[in-house]
Amino acid sequence: MPERGTDLSDVGRTLRKRWPSAAAVATAVFAGVSFSTVTQTPDYQSETLILLDKKTGVSIEPTVPLQDGYTAKDLSTEIQILQSRSLVSKAVAQLENSFSNLSVEDVVRNLSIRQAGDADVLIVSYTDRDPERAKAVLEALGNTYVDYSLERQRSEATNAIGFIKEQLPEAQKELNQSASAIREFREKNGIVDPDTHATQVVSIKQSLEQQARDVEIALNRTQRKYQELRLQVSKAGQNPDAALPAAILSQDTVYQQLATQLKEIEAKYTEESSRFYDTHPVVQNLLRQRESMRQLLQYRSQRVLGSAVGQVDITDVSGYGKIQQDLAAQLLEVETELAAQSSQLQSIRQAQAQVENNFEKIPTLQQAYADLEREFKVKSEAVNRFLEKLQELQISEAQEIAPWQILEPPYLPENPVSPNIKRNLLLGLIAGGLLGIGAAILLERTDQRVKGVEEAKELTGLPTLALVPRVSAPVIESYRGQNGEAIRYGSAFTEAVRSLGLNLRYLGAKDEVKTLAFTSSTPSEGKSTLTYNLARVLAELGHRVLLVDADMRKPTVHQMIKQPNALGLSSAIATDRPWRQLIHADDSGKLHIMTSGPMPPNPVVLLESQKMSELLQEWRQVYDYVLLDTTPILGVTDAQSVATKVDSVVFVAAIERATRSTVFQSMEILARTRCHVAGLVVNMVDSEHESYYYSYYYSPYGGGNGNGNGNGNGHNGNGHNGNGHNGNGQMDDAISRTQDILNDLFRRN
Repeated sequence: MPERGTDLSDVGRTLRKRWPSAAAVATAVFAGVSFSTVTQTPDYQSETLILLDKKTGVSIEPTVPLQDGYTAKDLSTEIQILQSRSLVSKAVAQLENSFSNLSVEDVVRNLSIRQAGDADVLIVSYTDRDPERAKAVLEALGNTYVDYSLERQRSEATNAIGFIKEQLPEAQKELNQSASAIREFREKNGIVDPDTHATQVVSIKQSLEQQARDVEIALNRTQRKYQELRLQVSKAGQNPDAALPAAILSQDTVYQQLATQLKEIEAKYTEESSRFYDTHPVVQNLLRQRESMRQLLQYRSQRVLGSAVGQVDITDVSGYGKIQQDLAAQLLEVETELAAQSSQLQSIRQAQAQVENNFEKIPTLQQAYADLEREFKVKSEAVNRFLEKLQELQISEAQEIAPWQILEPPYLPENPVSPNIKRNLLLGLIAGGLLGIGAAILLERTDQRVKGVEEAKELTGLPTLALVPRVSAPVIESYRGQNGEAIRYGSAFTEAVRSLGLNLRYLGAKDEVKTLAFTSSTPSEGKSTLTYNLARVLAELGHRVLLVDADMRKPTVHQMIKQPNALGLSSAIATDRPWRQLIHADDSGKLHIMTSGPMPPNPVVLLESQKMSELLQEWRQVYDYVLLDTTPILGVTDAQSVATKVDSVVFVAAIERATRSTVFQSMEILARTRCHVAGLVVNMVDSEHESYYYSYYYSPYGGGNGNGNGNGNGHNGNGHNGNGHNGNGQMDDAISRTQDILNDLFRRN
């Protein structure tokens, strides 16, 4: 904000100009301080130090350790408790016999408690007019505070004991349940410890693997030996598969006898068949004997060999020598060993499969057992802590030693702490001088309101579009006629609005400036009423005008036109409803008005939306002028959002309402938004102080009275059907009616 700084020369000139006021203030301050110091009753102050030991406190939860010291919040709480009326009243009760006129209110008012640096030590001080009483009060308070600490410790211990006794049965129950779960786990899985079980399973697995390898080696050795024996049997001229059965039959006496008889029958058959035909009875009889003998041999071999009988030719009744019998015996032994080893290997494989299955279950068992064991440990520790804490609390409850101690007892004060005469007089002199100087400067610079047109122009640096006079309701009523025709003062207002309307036509080339936003620095500067009247003036001049109330926070346009505000700009942006259905048209059809509509949760979101830009573009095609009444530029960003979307912005500054700081801040904001600012409208101009600007308005043409009565005394002296003002008397009446609304709004604000 452009404002001249204050230097020493300015202060000197100000003091020379206003030295009586400065001297009066300085003298009054010094005299007041001096009188107060001299007449003040001396006060005495005594102190005592109290050590707060928190380590002896009580923690109800056994899992929460005690803090080593007090936090800032703890100390603040303790100080509030110590200053409470309940504790102070106990100390006062101890002094009833010595100081009967001592009240609890006096002690609380004169008592001060603070922390001694960062230590857990409280400095308790008490101020009194009687030094003996100051010391006695602190002694009583010290005893009361020590007793309070002991009582609180016992109370906390008692409460904690009750809590633990309440929680202990449940904790023991949970511990028993955890132990039962471990026992059920062991019984169900048949193991005591999964880790030990895992070690055993691994050992068994390794042992079975070694056994399997050993048996496989022995089995391979036996198979090689078996093949060698079969080869030897083959070399001996025997069928290896039949060698063993044949060797067995060769040692069977019955079989050998039957085989001998068969040989005899075969020999006799050979002899007789050479002599007789096959049909001869002798030959036929021999054939029957041979067949019968074969059946006997077959029967006997089955009895001896069982299922292996098919491997032997029962007609081969040749005897076996010792070598063949030995080979057959060895082959039988090897076959037996081979079968035993194969069966052993199969049993080992089955055992390995079972062990592998148990091995795969080990991680699950270990995890489950670890969870159970961990839960049991936690429950067990909780129960043990409860029991230990219960014992500690029972001991604490029975203690008689208070946790707080008095480090330094109170002393008897000898010198008063107040008043300090020298200091007070010096401070009074300094304060009087400074306040005197400040009062002089304040009188010069206290009023920050904009006082005149030139000041407003200097602050904004904008071209002036119009000067609008101040309208006073009592003046309007005193000059208004019976029919409500426009008054002379109202005519000046009308001409100012007309001047603004005409100036808008020269802001740019044709169709260059069609959308205009009106804003101000603060509320109640007449911006809304001015915009409404400007819209009516432009409509009277034949332009198609749309007035939009873009102030969704505190809308006023709907009050001026006496229409509901149920639908409006917010509805047009937030819904798909056509905007043409939301406007209000006047009788001429030239002026269309859109109220603000329901207030949204965040108007800036709607004003910054693409829909708002599209509406402005569409209105630009339909209307000659689109006037938007926005919020003040300060406080909210609604006006900034609109300013960046319109062709130009008109800034309204009201005399005696806008301040230099708010106007300067508004200009900074408008500069940051990089919007086009058309110019300045100075509103509420006082004709008594701005006579130069309004001499034109208050000097009617032809010496008429300016009432526009059609007698040639109005503007231009022609009356035009008795309406004055170039035949626009109806517009004067309309604008005069809006002045009533303006005055009502000003009175409410």
